[in-house]
Amino acid sequence: MIELIAAWTGPMKSNLAVGVRVRMSALGASRCARLANKTGTIVGGSVYANSVSVLFDGNRTRTTIHREYVEVLLPGLDTTRDSTAAPR
Repeated sequence: MIELIAAWTGPMKSNLAVGVRVRMSALGASRCARLANKTGTIVGGSVYANSVSVLFDGNRTRTTIHREYVEVLLPGLDTTRDSTAAPR
């Protein structure tokens, strides 16, 4: 029983840090259809342990969203910003 409690108290995704580029995951797209094709940047945490604040491209305000709804965008796959890995 203690192992189950420990699993719930730890962070779900430790690779989500401020400044990381993210996109909506398949789960996030199915639950939030209006955000399905959005990409953005993590700009902070949240008062909720399993949520992050994301500034989606084109938006003026941040959106607080569950960590499972976003996935890290690899630098070579990020075509929405200037990237050194993008073909010229």
